[in-house]
Amino acid sequence: MNHGAPGRRAVPRILILSAPYGAGHLRAAEALAQALADEGARVEILDHFVRFLPPAFVRASLAVFWGVLRCAPRLWGLAYEFSARIGPRSPAMAGMDRIGAPGLLRYLERERPDAVVHLHPTPAGAMAWLRARGATAVPHGIVFTDFVAHPQWIHAGLERYFVPTEGVRAGVVAHGIPPDRVVASGLPVDASFALPPDRSALRAALGLPPDVPVVLVTGGMGGLLHGVAEACGALAELDRSFAAIAVCGDHGWLQARLRARHGRDPRFRVLGRVRDMARVMGAADLVVSKAGAMTCAEALALGRPLLLHRSLPGQEQANEAFLVAAGAALRARSGRELRRHLDALLGEPALRTALAVAARGLRRPDAGRTVAKEMLALLGRG
Repeated sequence: MNHGAPGRRAVPRILILSAPYGAGHLRAAEALAQALADEGARVEILDHFVRFLPPAFVRASLAVFWGVLRCAPRLWGLAYEFSARIGPRSPAMAGMDRIGAPGLLRYLERERPDAVVHLHPTPAGAMAWLRARGATAVPHGIVFTDFVAHPQWIHAGLERYFVPTEGVRAGVVAHGIPPDRVVASGLPVDASFALPPDRSALRAALGLPPDVPVVLVTGGMGGLLHGVAEACGALAELDRSFAAIAVCGDHGWLQARLRARHGRDPRFRVLGRVRDMARVMGAADLVVSKAGAMTCAEALALGRPLLLHRSLPGQEQANEAFLVAAGAALRARSGRELRRHLDALLGEPALRTALAVAARGLRRPDAGRTVAKEMLALLGRG
């Protein structure tokens, strides 16, 4: 039976489907939810895996995910490359392209949202599979959360594919998607990143010196990878004036380690979880991180140059390659190169400025609003 969307409601209901594998999917989902709410929609965010798959599967898959990233990141990169070659509907996927589909269908039949937006390829695949079999007619779109047109994100039949750049748009179209369905929207970031930051005022509010370069060091993945400590160690070796803000997330062990190593150096401030990252990043002259797409998109939205290191094989190294080629970032492949780049970036304001100009050329701070308006237009609300 074909379960379409309900008739026109006074307030459209939009379902956003995310995933638990890294915080970036949820951050983008929350930014998009706010943009949709601002446009008058009623929004629900669900984790596709947690809601529609057995808890034992979710626990096991998360354990494998984090274990591979910690202990065998090259294996992750190989899996990423292999999945790009076989495509999303290959028999080699062994049904992983549609997991959770029965539970998702039950939800669609019961709750009857007007449209669905995916922040991860798995729910998009499950719903595309349902759509291809006539089980539902609810319109849906997908928001790419990396700077690459990876085939696993390109399921046929979605009404919209929202991508971060024109280059990714061309890649999606090259896979056979009609051009009018692919929108170079940018990657949705929190609305606070759309506001032009007053760097001087933010530094004063954060107790940072007004006259030295400020470096934000962050690593994503909850601080589980060791790039934050490595970058702080490289900074400490430099005989330069700067202020460094190291963000450790919820991991007290990392925060304690950095405070023990750098607590007596007045150039360092070591923080745990930061809930106002737009203010902290807005006060900085340089962002040092691995190439997680959300951190990079936030830096681009504020026009901040990036120094990328310890990026994971797979999508992060693809993000890294894109940003370096675009002139918005430098890449450090070793500890020695990390120190060399930091020394140059702290000592040469013109180098930071050149990277910042390129970053501003890539900024799309209104991406969430673009996605929201496009999806509501599909429903006759635009």
